[in-house]
Parts: sequence; structure tokens; C-alpha cells
Amino acid sequence: MKNYWRWIHIFLGIGGLLLLGWMVHKIGWQTILNNLQTFGFAPTLALILIYALAQMAFCAAWYVVIVHQKERIHFFHTFAAYLTGDAINMTVPSANLAGEPVKVLILKEKISVESALSSVTVYKFIDLLSMTLFLATGWLFHFPFYTVPIPWDIGAGVVVSGMAGISFLLYLFLKRGIYHPTSQWLKKIGLENLIFGKLEAAHLIDERIGTFYKDYPKRFFLSLFYNFIAWFGGVLEIYLFMKWSGLPASLSAALTIETFSLFINNVIFFIPARVGVVEG
Repeated sequence: MKNYWRWIHIFLGIGGLLLLGWMVHKIGWQTILNNLQTFGFAPTLALILIYALAQMAFCAAWYVVIVHQKERIHFFHTFAAYLTGDAINMTVPSANLAGEPVKVLILKEKISVESALSSVTVYKFIDLLSMTLFLATGWLFHFPFYTVPIPWDIGAGVVVSGMAGISFLLYLFLKRGIYHPTSQWLKKIGLENLIFGKLEAAHLIDERIGTFYKDYPKRFFLSLFYNFIAWFGGVLEIYLFMKWSGLPASLSAALTIETFSLFINNVIFFIPARVGVVEG
């Protein structure tokens, strides 16, 4: 089985390199070099570093959830799993869900499936909650500084309200347990083995999730803090890009751009890699 997964990893890696090569070919090496020379190699590397640090902060938020279960796993192994899943979330139109099973599959080589699945579930909820708080902050903050079309403001308010409602309902469902009731329902219609496979301890996953909320509130808020701060990495990227490009730059403008681009991301999630969303 290990050899099987190793070959899968190799083929997926080759596929990713081929996709990258195709994208570079379509854009053109000369175009890329011209843009790099215009913007500068040092600023480009700086923006890449900021993005990498933001991704590490997102992963730290997940890592905090994992280690409460006293599972032995290195941060950088977790980071590799996070990047793999995030890459799939970026390229596959799935509302950022397609990469989550991949994270579980990678982590189950180091920790139990129950621990991996419960940690991914809790982290996904924290990620949604932190994004809701960030979007609400950016949306409310823009009013004194910028005027945007009224439909945009109304739409943003609807999205924030909807995300807040979903976060609240998801929290209630997670506290009550979702995996065991779901497995029982699937069992009734004969699909339990198809969906859950060898996962016979769905109730243990629910117990681990409930235990985390009950016994580790500090880790919950620490994870939420890491995730919330990580969203501001995009704000810093936009601010520095505008400044280094000779454009009028301010943190308020960068926050507004990042906030409304994320609003559009949540609405137009079916665009692979969100190509053109931030640029627009």
C-alpha cells in the first residue's frame, strides 16, 4: 500500500510540474522576465516570503488543534499536508473542500485517522469563523474611508450575515456530533461502507471534537487568533505591491481590496485558482 501511495505522489507531482510548465508556456518566458524586471526581483521574493509566512500561520492554527490530542507529529510534516490540501482547494472548484480529505490521507501515515479527521473538521470550522470575523472587520472598516457601489455593500452584508449564521449552526452540529449520526443514517440506506470504508469509530471522532471544545478553549482561541492574523498577510501583500509599484498606497485601501476580493471569492468559488478575481 505504501508503494502504491508513493507512486500516486510521484505521478501527482509530475502532473503539477507539467501544469506549471504549461502555464509558463502560455504566459511566455519573456513576459514573465519583463514583469520581474519591471517590478524587481527583491520585491517579488519579499511578497513570496510574506505569502509563505501567512500560510505557515494558517498551518499553525491547524497544528494547535492536532497536538492537543498528544499525537506526535512534526510541524513541517503538517505544513506539507496543509500545502497539498490547499493547492487542491485552489485549483479544484469545490468551495475549498476538495483538499480536506487529502490532508486526512496524508496525516493518517503519522497519526490515527480519527485524530486526523477530527482535527481537519475543527480547523475547517475555525477557518470559516476567522474568515467571517476578518470580512466583517474589513467591511465595517471601509465605510469611513471609501464609497463602493451600494449593491456591493448590501451583497457584502448578506455574505457576512450568511457566513455568521452558517458558523453558528456548524458549531451547534459539531458540539452535538455529526459523524456518528451521519454514519447511522448512511447505514439505514446501505451506503455506510461506501462512504466511511473501514472507519468504524465515527462516534470517537465526535467525542474528540466535543472534548476539544469543552476542555481546550485556550487552544481554540489560539487557533482562531493564528488564523485571523494570517488573513492580514494578504493585506500586507497588496499594500507593499501598491507601494513598490508606485501606486497610491494605504493600509485602508489594501484592507478594502483584500476584503472585497475575498467576498467575490466566496461567491465565485467555481473559478479555478481564482484567476482574475483579485486583479478585477
